[in-house]
Amino acid sequence: MSRPRANRPPSDPRVFIISIISMALAGTVAHPPAAATGARLERAIVPTFESIRLVIDPSSPSYKGSVHVDLAGRDRTGAFAFHARDIAIERMTLKGKDGEIPVEHATKDDEVRVTTQHLLEPGAYTLDVDFSADFNTQAAGLYRLKVDDDWYTFTQFEATDARGAFPCWDEPEFKIPFRVTLVVPEAHLAIGNTPIESEKVSGGQKEVVFETTPPLPVYLVAIATGPLETIPIEGMSVPGRVVTVKGASGLAREAARVTPPLVASLEKYFGIPYPYHKLDLIAVPEFWPGAMENAGAIAFADRILLIDPRAASIEQKRTLVAVNAHELAHMWFGDLVTMKWWDDLWLNESFASWMGDKIADQVFPGYGLGIAQVDGMQTAMTTDARLSTRAMRQPIVDIENLDQLADELTYDKGQAVLTMFESWLGPETFRKGVVDYLKAHRWGSATASDLWASLSKAAGKDVGGPMATFLDQAGVPQVKAEMLPGGRLRLSQKRFLNDGVVAPKPARWQIPVILKYSDGKVARTRTLLLKDASLTVTLEGAGHVTFIHPNAGETGYYRSQVSPDMLTALADAAPKSLDARERIGTIGNLASLLNAGALRGDDDLRLLGRFAEDARPEIIDALIDHLEKIKKAFVVGDLQGPFAAYVQKTLSPALRRFGKARVEGEEEAVSVLRPDLLEWLALEGQDEAILDYADTLARSYVDDPASIDPTLAGVALRVSASRGDMALFKEYRRRFEKAKVPAERSRYLAALGSFRDKEVVEAGLAYSLDGPLRAQEVLSIPGRVAQVPEFRPVVWNWVTENFKTIVQRVPANYGVNLVRYAGGCSVDLLEPARAFFSAPGHDLPGIDAEITKVADEASDCARLRQREQPSVAAFLRGQPAIASADRRTTAGSDR
Repeated sequence: MSRPRANRPPSDPRVFIISIISMALAGTVAHPPAAATGARLERAIVPTFESIRLVIDPSSPSYKGSVHVDLAGRDRTGAFAFHARDIAIERMTLKGKDGEIPVEHATKDDEVRVTTQHLLEPGAYTLDVDFSADFNTQAAGLYRLKVDDDWYTFTQFEATDARGAFPCWDEPEFKIPFRVTLVVPEAHLAIGNTPIESEKVSGGQKEVVFETTPPLPVYLVAIATGPLETIPIEGMSVPGRVVTVKGASGLAREAARVTPPLVASLEKYFGIPYPYHKLDLIAVPEFWPGAMENAGAIAFADRILLIDPRAASIEQKRTLVAVNAHELAHMWFGDLVTMKWWDDLWLNESFASWMGDKIADQVFPGYGLGIAQVDGMQTAMTTDARLSTRAMRQPIVDIENLDQLADELTYDKGQAVLTMFESWLGPETFRKGVVDYLKAHRWGSATASDLWASLSKAAGKDVGGPMATFLDQAGVPQVKAEMLPGGRLRLSQKRFLNDGVVAPKPARWQIPVILKYSDGKVARTRTLLLKDASLTVTLEGAGHVTFIHPNAGETGYYRSQVSPDMLTALADAAPKSLDARERIGTIGNLASLLNAGALRGDDDLRLLGRFAEDARPEIIDALIDHLEKIKKAFVVGDLQGPFAAYVQKTLSPALRRFGKARVEGEEEAVSVLRPDLLEWLALEGQDEAILDYADTLARSYVDDPASIDPTLAGVALRVSASRGDMALFKEYRRRFEKAKVPAERSRYLAALGSFRDKEVVEAGLAYSLDGPLRAQEVLSIPGRVAQVPEFRPVVWNWVTENFKTIVQRVPANYGVNLVRYAGGCSVDLLEPARAFFSAPGHDLPGIDAEITKVADEASDCARLRQREQPSVAAFLRGQPAIASADRRTTAGSDR
């Protein structure tokens, strides 16, 4: 499952949520998807094969089906259970070697318990079940949706929603072959995990039998039906297609183009051919996860997979490559070899993120996905600096809030830790261990310990011990580097926490540290394993150290601290002596020192300004990330004007270098940065020229979407909306409803959440529930509105007044995120939120943990504001003010 990275908060609530993402369940919905409870199924009777037959007409609200399951009895037992949720069982037959065995069954929660009059001996059995069920309507399990005048069905089973589609053993360790038969209307196309074995048409219906799958956990089974269209993917080792709803196949060419080289590079890295007999990429109009690694039938939100060739932005293409690479990596890591249980979900997802970015960076280096990984690491370390964080790997007993594990720790921290250990072991050693692991466990299940054993064998040293210190305890370490006389360096470690927070107990990590230092002439590196509380080493050639960077290559998952003088020297040396990853990491580390009380607010702003002239667009993007934190914590009331002056001073040099408009041949990283740069100078820098420029672009886009650089379309619409009126809101609403291209729909939806007129804001919130929004779109407008502090209470009131309607409309695992609208940089709404979610009908599974996270974040920000507001205010007010005439000076020429 994918969690696309975004540098700015996106319109999709799953991000920022993707960081986005604390997903749990909306418990007030009757039998919500993913609301699985209870212990794991018993192992006395286990499945070895399952045949599924479904009669599907998407235009009907329900369907019928049957399953045939081969069972293996391991121990004597008089009962066994399987999973089924909201399924009406019409007939059940159990057979053994001597024929039919009388059974009784009872359903409780998600489990059907089957009992026999006499004990079942070890041996072979079969179970046949006929059933009926309603299609899900919240984009989970087996669900239907209408696009224009046509109906379709799609599936999303991870983590525990297969049980809502048909009877099954819905746990990842039950990895068995499946044989799927679909009976659909004759004109419909049916898609499964494998190629079609046979088709038979009769009476206006078509029976489609698919080849038996290799062993799969049921959460990777996929189904899609309807008047679907396909285009071929040429140049792979297996047949491939992009699958779309009717009329959308013309948007699939870019996906078909980028997929073959990604597959080929993954085959080369793993030394194992693509494991399945075909590869379908399925574009789904309503798909909350972003993407899902169903074996041989990967599902994508259509806004990610489908790109209009006439108006494709660089960011769209970059996102397509990143998400596609992540899902394709899963075909080996997660599908070919699967986690035994959900406590290793982090390994599934973090490895796919690590591998996907690695391969995408090799095949499409212009998109800079390798450097972007540092941004994700900063996000994870920010979360890990709070006591409400968790260990990446922890026992999973009750899975009712399992989706809350799909967060920045599972994805970004895991990816960063793998990067750190690859750097420590060496890329080829690490690769050998990974390949040995895959070959040893192919078509089976494994645990993280199995991977560490393979890596340890390849490296000739213990990997599992150091790795466990990052997986099994919460938090992030801080490495402090202190120069001593005689070229000696003392390193010490402790748990990094924000100011005002005390660690509940001591923590110790085994940290692969790579140092970078210079004597002013030669830069050197030194690699070591920091296992104890402190370690003193002598640096080679370090008679006089001009700077030291404790995280060379920014491959280590740890915060760092040096003396104030060394920090200034490091910032001065950064442009020439640190690479792009290290400069991004240095900016992120400044924010951590500010949060920890180790850096004053005015010193932070002073050091941050030294990166304003950096020639790399990725550094400016990191600088904007930091400014976002400054804005959230400090910029209120009369500080908006002084902050605008600082923004213009800090970001205008980059706009002068890169220009307002794309030029032929410029690197993709510049094109990716430009929308953020323009948006910040327009909205936070209060630059009238940029505001007018955005208005002009927006009008041109409305008249003809192909008339402007598509990379600027979204920012133009959002900026124009920020000072737009009700008439403009209605125009953008009309355009949103008419949009046929997914990207165009997403752009207008984001714009609808960007208005700042109070009357229009209230109209946007009402439209979120009254308008024709898909399930995953309902929280898009509120999510953007809530980013404006003055409107956060308005959004919170909207949540409390419409709670029941909201949780019935959104995907069930979005509900727990509603508490985030009570957060921000103030604790004022926290107690009302606690009271609201403790009331009858509002108590969602996982809500206590989510409230704790939100409270930690808000309290940290409030303490930071109280502590550093005076120094920040004094610094900002000491900047030259922006005269009205000067507010139009930063735009310059188009180049």
